[in-house]
Amino acid sequence: MSEALPEERTAGWRRADRQAYFEQRLFVFSPLGDLATALIIFAVLIGSFLLIAWAEGAAMFARTANGLFVASPMRTAFALSVTLGVSLYVPRYTRMRERKDHEAFARSLWPGAIEKHDIGALTPATVRLAPATGIGLLGGIAASLILYMHYLPQTPGLFAWFLAVTTALGMAFTRGVELSRTGTEGVTNVIAQELKVDLLRIDHLSVWGRSAARFALIWFTVGAVSCLFFLDSGLNIFTVGLVMLFLILGVWVFLRTMQPVHRKIRAAKEAELERVRSQIEAARAGAGTDAGDATRLQGLLAYETRISAVPEWPFDQTTLFRVCASALILTVPWFGQAIAQFVIDHLAH
Repeated sequence: MSEALPEERTAGWRRADRQAYFEQRLFVFSPLGDLATALIIFAVLIGSFLLIAWAEGAAMFARTANGLFVASPMRTAFALSVTLGVSLYVPRYTRMRERKDHEAFARSLWPGAIEKHDIGALTPATVRLAPATGIGLLGGIAASLILYMHYLPQTPGLFAWFLAVTTALGMAFTRGVELSRTGTEGVTNVIAQELKVDLLRIDHLSVWGRSAARFALIWFTVGAVSCLFFLDSGLNIFTVGLVMLFLILGVWVFLRTMQPVHRKIRAAKEAELERVRSQIEAARAGAGTDAGDATRLQGLLAYETRISAVPEWPFDQTTLFRVCASALILTVPWFGQAIAQFVIDHLAH
C-alpha cells in the first residue's frame, strides 16, 4: 500500500523536477492538476485547429442525406489531439503513481539502494534525448509532407497545424521510446544488484508487479488512441491486428519487467529449499532415536511446505485483474464510435 513520503524526499523531487525533460515540465510548471493540464492541452490543440479552419473557410461539418457528416480533416485533427494529449498524460500519471509507492520500493531493496539509484526521478540519468528528438523531428516532418501536402495550396494554415502537431507527436513517440529503453535498463540493473528477496515476506515484492502493470497501461492506452485513426475502416483484419499488436506489446512489457524479479525469487527459493532439505535429511536420520531430531524434523517439514508455496511471480490477483482490465482500454475507440454514431444519427433526424 502507498504511504506518505517524508517532506525532505518530496522537496528534493520538487527541486529536481524543475530540470526534468520537457514533457514532464509541462505538468511541473502548470498551476493546475495533471489531468486538467492534459485536458487544456487537448482543448488548445483542437481549438486552434477549429479557429484556423474557420479563418480559412474550411467546412468541418456537413449535413447529408445520411445524417451529420464530419469531414476527414476534423476526424484526423481530433485523433492527433487525443493521441498527443494521452501520450503526455499517461507517462506523467505513471511516474506519479510510482512515487507513491516509493516506500514500498525501499522495503524491497537493500538499505540505501533507493537513494543510490535515485528511484523516483522523472528523467533517467543515462537517457539521451537529443538523438531521439532529432529522429522524431525528421520523421514527423516527412510524415506530414506525405500525408498533408494536399492541404497546402488552399488551406496553408491547416497544413501548418498538421505539420506542427504531427511533428510534436513524432518527437514525443521517439523520446518516449528512449525514456522507456533507459528506464527499463535502470530497473533491470536495480533488480539485479539491489533486490532483496525475503521468502517469508514475499509480498514486499508485489510493488514490482504494480509497477509493471502501470507501464503496460501506457501501451494499452496509446494503442487505444492510435486506433482512432482507423475507426472509419471498421473491424477488419488490419484493425484487429493492430489491437492484437498493442495487446501483445502491453502483456510483453508486463512480463518482461517481471522476469528478472521472477528469476531472483526462483533462485532464492531453490537455494533455500536445497538448504532445508539437506537439514531434513540429517534430522530424519536421527528422528527414530532422538526426540529432539523428531521435533526438529516436523518444524523443517512445515518450513519446507511454506517455502514451496511461495509464489515465484511478484504480483497478486489484484494486479493481474488490473492488467486484464486495462487491456480492455483497447476496445474503447470502437465502443465510442458506436455511441457517437448513435447520437449523431438521432440528432440528425
